[in-house]
Amino acid sequence: MAEERVFIGVLRLVIRIPGARTLKDRRQVAGSLMDRIRHRFPVSVHPVDTLDHPGRQIVVCTTAGNEPAILRSNLDKIASFAASAAGVVLGSVDADVFRWHSPDDPLRLVLPSDPSSDPSP
Repeated sequence: MAEERVFIGVLRLVIRIPGARTLKDRRQVAGSLMDRIRHRFPVSVHPVDTLDHPGRQIVVCTTAGNEPAILRSNLDKIASFAASAAGVVLGSVDADVFRWHSPDDPLRLVLPSDPSSDPSP
């Protein structure tokens, strides 16, 4: 059986909402953008709260598939779509596509915080 590869795509958008004075103003504009992204692209969309400023919102989009080039292309299209959205100024954009390894995969990524990665007995 051929090996099944799974790739994860993550896009982090920092958007500014000129004229937003309250969290409600921010929610209305950011919520509208997130709904449009959800309906247009095959991704999950999540707001990450920034309680310090009502005119700034972080939006994270995630997707998965077996073709990293397609995932990256979709993330780039979402960034362009967000940049052209009315009422929003796109700040920073961070995107990454990486291979996911199951816990049973001997090639999986081992993070320093993972207790199983400690070489001491």
